[in-house]
Amino acid sequence: MNRDNEIAKPDHEPAAKAKRKGIIISLFMIIIAGWALRYIYLEYEIHIAKEKVGNLFEVVDEDEEKPSKIKDSTNQALINDAQNAVNNINTNGDEEGRNEGVVFALQSALVVAQAQLMKREGEIESTTFPAPDPEEQQQLVDYQPNEDDVVSTYDDVENRDILEEFIEIAGENGKNDESEIRIVKNEGKDGVIIYDLKSRYDKNADQGWIDVTPDLSHYNPPEDYVQEIFNNASQQCGYMSKDETQGFYKLYECRTHWEYHLLPIDKSKLP
Repeated sequence: MNRDNEIAKPDHEPAAKAKRKGIIISLFMIIIAGWALRYIYLEYEIHIAKEKVGNLFEVVDEDEEKPSKIKDSTNQALINDAQNAVNNINTNGDEEGRNEGVVFALQSALVVAQAQLMKREGEIESTTFPAPDPEEQQQLVDYQPNEDDVVSTYDDVENRDILEEFIEIAGENGKNDESEIRIVKNEGKDGVIIYDLKSRYDKNADQGWIDVTPDLSHYNPPEDYVQEIFNNASQQCGYMSKDETQGFYKLYECRTHWEYHLLPIDKSKLP
């Protein structure tokens, strides 16, 4: 009798297999849909950023070799909005990493737009240095660094510990509103370029940044030297880091540059 019951027992294996197959297919479809949505979102981010950056400039005939010019309506708020859109483009991961070239191109366009706006508003009087006054030339090269100044001479950096301690706590890397350092770039017979860096922090906004003030009063550049946009006016940068791959101490998310190579690293002194 037990044998008869066993024979009569229904076989649920086909139903179980069908159920498992259905679950696998559903999971596969969810994964495919997720990848599709991810791709669409990435493309949407790029589209928005391109549109906002493009709207900063006048439409230029591609057949004419003329530099891009910002619109009369372009202002700092629009540039900041475009910058935020570019910042939203994800470049992490294998797929997103392909967007780095797009981000670089958009950042370059934003640098051009920012420079043109600063020049239009009178923050940049000229992109070239005036001829130096011979009477001031000796004074330009006579700057004597202070004991705590971070001094860069070619590949050597004095007071490196002061610089790297500042990097760890300044700007977005910390919540510091007190630290400040002076960086002196020795340009040999042409004098020195000075950068005063001060860490800032807004408690209400929970936002940190670094104020950068270039000082060219001790610098006597060559006659044909074109001044860097970065040195034309005071800057606000997000943070600073030590990029051992490229061999530079770099400032990031600055007003005119997404990243700026401030000082070379002396690799012989790296741990």
